[in-house]
Amino acid sequence: KIEDNHHPYVAKGEKEAKVFREGNKVHINMTSIRSHFTPDNIEGVKMGDEVYFHVTNLEQDWDVPHGFAVKGANNAEILIMPGETCTLKWVPDRVGVFPIYCTDFCSALHQEMQGYVRVSPRSSSAPLSFSTGNKAEPTGGTK
Repeated sequence: KIEDNHHPYVAKGEKEAKVFREGNKVHINMTSIRSHFTPDNIEGVKMGDEVYFHVTNLEQDWDVPHGFAVKGANNAEILIMPGETCTLKWVPDRVGVFPIYCTDFCSALHQEMQGYVRVSPRSSSAPLSFSTGNKAEPTGGTK
């Protein structure tokens, strides 16, 4: 049950999803549920950052795990069981746009479970921000 999840970076609903910076560490508290991730568009990550995707599977049906991966990453994907939060650490090795996606077939809308992370040069002044679909939500800079 999602209520029993005590992971330090759990997002027990989409409204708890957020992106924040601690020095060169970027934490992305995201949710997964059939058809989408929240957030699914992240901007302002910089070269040299350590990015931590803390993905909470909001499903409550026992047979609907979600996978998560970053295209081009040198590490494997994670598999998140219903009600669970798992963390994937990623250190981008170049500037660009990197797709994120679900790696475990979960429903007819499985292919909709995707988004991107934009990585900027270290010297960039691009603010850390995130959105789901078309709604942008700035995170308020560094923390």
